[in-house]
Amino acid sequence: MKHPELCVQCGTCVTVCPVEMVGGHAIVTWLADPESIDYSVWLCTSCWRCQEACPQGVDIYELMMEQRRAGNEPAPAGYQAAFENVRARGLAMDVSQEELDQVRAAWGLEAVRLPTPNIARALLHYDE
Repeated sequence: MKHPELCVQCGTCVTVCPVEMVGGHAIVTWLADPESIDYSVWLCTSCWRCQEACPQGVDIYELMMEQRRAGNEPAPAGYQAAFENVRARGLAMDVSQEELDQVRAAWGLEAVRLPTPNIARALLHYDE
């Protein structure tokens, strides 16, 4: 449950947010100051620190996701590109099996097979 009405605007979420620490403003800015318009739900790193620190148990992550789904702020081009890559190839980055093999070998990691796009489509419940 989200419980935004339980927010007492203590600012604890802001003090633990890595985005806020580097000068950006994520949804925790809005929670600490609902009149604030200078924040972006797309800056959230999904680390959950804000939610873990909230003394009132506000589901900040779900509030952020709700705001993203509302579409008031379009997703940045990088997010859109990553999503399109997942839909088309099953991965956020456009990487070939050969490139993946080379990178994993360079790091001393065992080879893995890339997922097929059908797997991603099934998981996303996406049909063209």
